[in-house]
Amino acid sequence: VGGGLNPGRPEDKHNFTLLLAELRRQLDELGATDNKHYLLTIAAPVGSGNVQNIELAEIIKSLDWINLMAYDFHGTWENATGFNAPLYKTSTDAESTLNDDAAVQNYLKGGVPAEKLMMGVPF
Repeated sequence: VGGGLNPGRPEDKHNFTLLLAELRRQLDELGATDNKHYLLTIAAPVGSGNVQNIELAEIIKSLDWINLMAYDFHGTWENATGFNAPLYKTSTDAESTLNDDAAVQNYLKGGVPAEKLMMGVPF
């Protein structure tokens, strides 16, 4: 488990699930005192390598929705150019999962209901 230059440990996959469950518990407890529902959401990665490090079917139990960071599929770190946020796989893209459709499908297959997905788009 890791991303960018951040180190990670294998147990962090489940620790993230536990963290969200505890946040949800405390927000619900607070909401019971003032009769409010407090939203709990995350901005989540879309790369299949990152998604495999999240217990999707478990975390969604604690979340109101997941905001998919469905952009920056390509950028200055690459030798060739590509679309920033393609909706579907392009014929020129060697990586078949770097598109919005593949990202959404990964989350659906992981147990996240469609109504709990929000797709972030570049502008």
